Amino acid sequence: MDEKCSYIMDLTAIVGKTYTFQFPKKIVFGINSSRRVGLEARMLSGNRALLVTDDNLRRLGITKDIEEALLEEDLTVEVFSDIETEPSMEMAEKMAEVARNGKYDIIVGVGGGSVLDMAKIASIAPTNPGSMRKYVGVDLIKKPGLPKILVPTTAGTGSEVTMVAVVTLTDEETKSAIISPYMLSDVSIVDPKLTYSMPRKLTASTGLDALSHALEAMMAVTANPLSDALALKAIKMIIECLPKASINGSVESRVSMSMGSLMAGLAFSNSWVCLGHALAYSFSVTYKVPHGVSCGLSLPYAFKFNMPAILSKIPEIAKAMSFPEDIKAGHEKLGEMILNKLLKLLDELDMPKSLKDIGVPESHIEKIANKLLTFTRLIQRNPRAVSREDALNLVTEMWHGFK
Repeated sequence: MDEKCSYIMDLTAIVGKTYTFQFPKKIVFGINSSRRVGLEARMLSGNRALLVTDDNLRRLGITKDIEEALLEEDLTVEVFSDIETEPSMEMAEKMAEVARNGKYDIIVGVGGGSVLDMAKIASIAPTNPGSMRKYVGVDLIKKPGLPKILVPTTAGTGSEVTMVAVVTLTDEETKSAIISPYMLSDVSIVDPKLTYSMPRKLTASTGLDALSHALEAMMAVTANPLSDALALKAIKMIIECLPKASINGSVESRVSMSMGSLMAGLAFSNSWVCLGHALAYSFSVTYKVPHGVSCGLSLPYAFKFNMPAILSKIPEIAKAMSFPEDIKAGHEKLGEMILNKLLKLLDELDMPKSLKDIGVPESHIEKIANKLLTFTRLIQRNPRAVSREDALNLVTEMWHGFK
């Protein structure tokens, strides 16, 4: 092997390996790009559209231009806006029933991650019979769904470019997902203008979700050179711009967050998330903590636990977080600096940093640790094995918080 190539990356990470990278057929990005939705729908031979959104976005008038753009291309449009936050399996079944009964030929989702995930359900339901619950898992969907266009109104979930629809299993107090390439959109339209009206808390929460996607995509054992490149750029943009977007919501910061979220979504969809999301899922449903908040709280603890297993990536992450390249510090010290940067970001965003902060009783630590270990699909992708003792120690540390 020519040694001159070694500066590009650790060649041992790619030699002899095969990677698969999947993404939507088309991505459109830019201010006012959502006005293209009618044209894109027509290009997909759409005539009868189901517009999936939520009541709040309709009240704010955010979906009005989308509806008009579809009508201008002579599409018939019906709106379903009864989407709840963190949608349950019952919500998914209701969405499937609506989609199956409407004789639609195209689905348009406009909203945050919950809405976009339900739009994916609406797409696959007409061509895949039965309860949606039987499709929870990986590659259980048998047939392609209706064409779909996904338009995010938040900068965080990356759902517009992923093959995942997350559902809450209320009876089990947990979250799971339907995962399939058939969930990928035909067109993803990312218009930063649709995020301008996001309130501060939602901006912070969804932004932390995006940061978790990017950093966990770097840590996952299934990471690859393409996902790493996107994840590092996403980390840089989010670290620099999330506080600005949360505080003053400038156009520049909103555009950067939309792009950062998009890149993070592409990264984790092709690498996956790991311990951070497993930790978040272990308490978010039971204690009714928004997904982005739970991911933001969990991320520093997951990063600290994984540091010994990802030392080779620490300098790249530090560079993405704008630490000086000539800083005199070993990998372990750089890792501590990154950890402190994550904690400082939570302070800047006025977000909780411990389970105690969100009202979790100390007596529930063991219950949460046991639930953490059930998320095997995520833990298997973690660069460091998680034993029962590790789980107890992690959740105990999360309850007390960093000293």
